[in-house]
Amino acid sequence: MSTPPEPPPGGPAHPAQGPAAPYGDYHCPRCGAPHDPLQEYCLECGLRLVPLPRGQRYTRTIVWSRESPVWLWIALGALLLVALAAGAIVALAATEDEEGAPAGASSLATTTLPPTTPPVTLDTFTGESTITIPPPTTTVPPTTGTTTTTTTTGPTTTTSSTIISWPDGTDGYTVVLKSTPLSQGRGPAEAAGQEAIDAGLPQVGILDSSDYSSLNPGYYVTFTGVYTTESQAENALPNARSKGFPTAYVRRVAD
Repeated sequence: MSTPPEPPPGGPAHPAQGPAAPYGDYHCPRCGAPHDPLQEYCLECGLRLVPLPRGQRYTRTIVWSRESPVWLWIALGALLLVALAAGAIVALAATEDEEGAPAGASSLATTTLPPTTPPVTLDTFTGESTITIPPPTTTVPPTTGTTTTTTTTGPTTTTSSTIISWPDGTDGYTVVLKSTPLSQGRGPAEAAGQEAIDAGLPQVGILDSSDYSSLNPGYYVTFTGVYTTESQAENALPNARSKGFPTAYVRRVAD
C-alpha cells in the first residue's frame, strides 16, 4: 500500500474525504464531468443532479450525436416532412372553410327581404315602424296593327305604309319633300314617297301642282303631313330634313 504524498507547505494537511469514497466515482449524465455524490448542480454544464441511493451510479447513454447512423438522420427528416405536410393540410382546410362559408353567416343582423316586400321605415322620434308602399307599376301593352299614331306638336298625324292624295277641299299646309316635273312621269315622285315612308315620316303623299292655285303648275309634289296652320308644318319641318330630305320646305296647299 503506497503512502499518499505530503501536502505542499501552507496547504491543508490532507484533502477532506467526503462520503463519496464508499460509492465510487460519480459523473454528470449530460457532460460526463465528475462530481460529488451530494452535489446539487454540475459545475461544468449546470445540470441539476439527483442523488442516487447507495450502490447506484449514473450511466451516460448517447442517444444522438453527429456520429449517429445515416438512417437516424433520414428518419428525423421524414418526421419533419410529415409535420410540414400535416400543417399545410390543416391550413388549406381552414382556408376552404372560410371561403365556402355563406356571406350571411358572418352577420346575424343581415336579413334578405323578398323583392315584393315593401320597404320598412323606422320613425326615430316615435320609435314606431311604418311600411312605405311604392306606387303600382303600370305596363302598357304594345299596339299592334299596320297604322301607328304619333303625337307631335299640333294635330294627330298618321304614319301610313301607302302613298296618299291631298284630301279634297282641304285648305292647309304641308312639308314639300320633292318636286318632279310632269314630263319625267310619276315614277321619281313615287320613289321619293316610298323613301319617306321607309324613313318613318307621317302622311306621305303625291299631288299634281296644276290642280291647286297656291302652287306652281306642272309638277308632281311629294309631301308629308296635312296641317291646318303654318306653325304646325314648321314644327314638322326639322324631322323631315333629318330623315333624308335636307331641302324640304313648308308650302300652303289651297284650291
